[in-house]
Amino acid sequence: MRTTKRLATNLIVHTSTKESMLCSRDHTVYRLDLAKHTLSKLCQLPAKDPGLIGWLKNKLARSRLRQWLKPQLGIEHLIETADGNIVMVYDRVYLFHPDQEGTDASVVPTGHIPELVGPLRGGLASHPASGAVYFGEYLNNHSCPVRVIKIDPASKQADICWQFARDDIKHIHAIRYDPYRNRLWITTGDADHESAFYYTDDEFQTVHKLAGGDQSWRAISVLFYPDCMEWGMDAGKDAPADAINHIYRYHFATGQRELIATIGNPAYAAVPCADGSAIMATTFEPGRQQATPEQAALWFRSKDGHWRELLALDYQDSQMATVGRYGMIYLPNGTLPASQVLFTPVNCAKSHLHCYALTLD
Repeated sequence: MRTTKRLATNLIVHTSTKESMLCSRDHTVYRLDLAKHTLSKLCQLPAKDPGLIGWLKNKLARSRLRQWLKPQLGIEHLIETADGNIVMVYDRVYLFHPDQEGTDASVVPTGHIPELVGPLRGGLASHPASGAVYFGEYLNNHSCPVRVIKIDPASKQADICWQFARDDIKHIHAIRYDPYRNRLWITTGDADHESAFYYTDDEFQTVHKLAGGDQSWRAISVLFYPDCMEWGMDAGKDAPADAINHIYRYHFATGQRELIATIGNPAYAAVPCADGSAIMATTFEPGRQQATPEQAALWFRSKDGHWRELLALDYQDSQMATVGRYGMIYLPNGTLPASQVLFTPVNCAKSHLHCYALTLD
């Protein structure tokens, strides 16, 4: 049995612990108490331009009237490190710590990184040992190397720490931290030869390729367990008609994979729950060659490793320029509480950009 409750409008989920979740609305970041469903403001992005004129322009852009008339997606990339730093990637890279003075985030200089491109949604990863945050560039229609960016909150610096040749990959889908192997995984795409899993055990001093070579290794969402990892395929509208998306389980002891579920549409996000279960979100991409439902869906993994569809939302294009045309369900990074899933649908009928809590009984 499940119940679904709408919590707030235009509230985007980002990163979760068992007790609270960081969310954003436009340029402001909030902490949401998962027991009480109350919001408290943490910080906001500063005005882009200095001086009084810049302050006034920012004040007008952030006003309730402007947000009601023309809502903006706002901050799309946000993560909280183990020591409380909040790193955001928007038009620039920003950093905030709750102990600092004021509520404006500071800007991390990136002028020395030419033509910096941000990650795919949810593509930030934090390494608990160093506290560093990593992301890979998500580019299309290009011929340049694809870079990995390291953000060091302690020194407030950002630098290129690795790059992939364009002949090897088109872009980086995600970087994920694996707590059981103390390892960062890098997933890439999109063509068969570009779709692969890479990993680093020393925070990008060296990078190794595990496997790849076809659409079954094209992934964004990865879940980690003591003996295995699982992912949902990300074969989108550019994939052939027979590339129906599945969930795979890779066993580290044997190096073997098994197909454990068929999800149809590509998986864009997955998050573990505190009790050993997990949630995965699929996305509807208009123009897909595959005969899949025009829905974005949540899939539930029970503690014994079985997957089933939990919730499906019909696609409806919102015509909102800043979110594109895909029907998606945003999930947070981190760990969800055992019986409650918080999510934000995008381009879904009657639920676009509303934050929901789904309670499993």
